Amino acid sequence: PIRQRTVEATTFHQELKYNANLNGLEESTAQAMVSDIITRINAKVGDRVQKGDVIISFPANTPAAQWEQATTAFNSIKTVYERMQRLFAQGAISQQDLDNVETQYKVSKANLEASEQMINVRAPISGVITAMLVNPSEKVFPGKDLFTVASTGGYKAVIMVPGTEVAKIKKGAKATATWLDTSIQGRVSSISMAMDMNTKAFRVEVSFPGLNPKISYGVTSEISIEILSKPKVFVVEREYIVYENGNAFVWLNENGQAVKRQITTGLDNSLSIEVTNGLSGGENLIVEGINMLSDNAKLQVIE
Repeated sequence: PIRQRTVEATTFHQELKYNANLNGLEESTAQAMVSDIITRINAKVGDRVQKGDVIISFPANTPAAQWEQATTAFNSIKTVYERMQRLFAQGAISQQDLDNVETQYKVSKANLEASEQMINVRAPISGVITAMLVNPSEKVFPGKDLFTVASTGGYKAVIMVPGTEVAKIKKGAKATATWLDTSIQGRVSSISMAMDMNTKAFRVEVSFPGLNPKISYGVTSEISIEILSKPKVFVVEREYIVYENGNAFVWLNENGQAVKRQITTGLDNSLSIEVTNGLSGGENLIVEGINMLSDNAKLQVIE
């Protein structure tokens, strides 16, 4: 018994495959600016946040932030500034007097905002929290990574490609990312012109627009990058080709009998091979039961 399929012209694809993490298309990690204990964490991994939302808070009396001093100074100059505005409207002071106080007010306001940013760490972009790197009551130091936010506009994969392969990849080339049984489509968005001296490879970025609910940020997926596409050719899977004395053959069903036909092969992508001569389309290619065949053997076809 054998199984068969009809030979038809198709498109031959040649790809390079890599493994890489799928991160946010745009991603930003917030860092601590003070040395103190975390008093509050307002979000967890998976939460959607808006740019400017307070995610992590430190004590208001953190010495480095000087928030209380900055608040007192701002409130004081604000009162003076508002009084001077009223006096200027009445013509009691000059424009220069008002400008001098206004400058002090703006400086004090900027100092307060900077101090507030040190004790209330906000989301740098809108998106989803993909990593929370600290815990409540944990003491951190300046420069410590606190959390990462990824935009929900899509995914990005960074691949380190060896020099022997990078020349085959073109910007804009089609790419597919596969995780478990889910695939998404994208394109090569950038290719580094210089080799990374640490990895001895070239950095290639692949972008995948849109958000797929089945694929979480940070998963490791298989990335396939198309390097060649040749339409209207005959393609046979490697497992259906037999080799004898350096020649390639396929088995065909001709009028119910097995016929071994020699073919000439061309491009090869490891799984499939282009057939450049020996097939014309419409033949019944035997794809199961090949090992038991002999020339002119009568065939029983299983549908």
